[in-house]
Amino acid sequence: MLAGLVALAASATATPAPLTLAGPAGPAARTAVLAEAKRQQMTEVAVAAAQSFRVLDGGSTAATLLTGEGNMPGTTFAGCFVATVQGDDTMLIPTLGYGNYEAETCGGPLAVGILLSGATTRIGVIFKSYSRDAVERVPIVIDWDRSNNTLLIDEEASSRALDSGAKTIPALRRLVS
Repeated sequence: MLAGLVALAASATATPAPLTLAGPAGPAARTAVLAEAKRQQMTEVAVAAAQSFRVLDGGSTAATLLTGEGNMPGTTFAGCFVATVQGDDTMLIPTLGYGNYEAETCGGPLAVGILLSGATTRIGVIFKSYSRDAVERVPIVIDWDRSNNTLLIDEEASSRALDSGAKTIPALRRLVS
């Protein structure tokens, strides 16, 4: 009985395995994201297959993380997006070309990675961006709440990453850990 209690206590205090990305995103997830983009009245939408992945929790798929490009209604420049598909729920948020990033034209996603796993998972995405004066790599930090499949741009961490010159997923991990 003591051995059973020790095993139970160890499993209760064990740190869950970190989430990992495995590719590629399946066709059902791509279809769900395209439908959500249409619902949001986006045009010229393309999912970036090379930067869209299944999210694994241990050995099972917890969700699918997709990135891509598309034009939001009422915007001037081409935009990028990040989306998750978790069960029947699809969440898509615009990034470059919209909101605080409306002056940036999307050149597409270049890299995606899990920065931190937990109740709220931090995702890093590096986008290629075109502005009036330059072509650059723009880091965006996304908070993903798995309990309700919500995505939010962490504006503070994203600004800190841009100001520090973090242009890779490993650099973003060092910055937010």
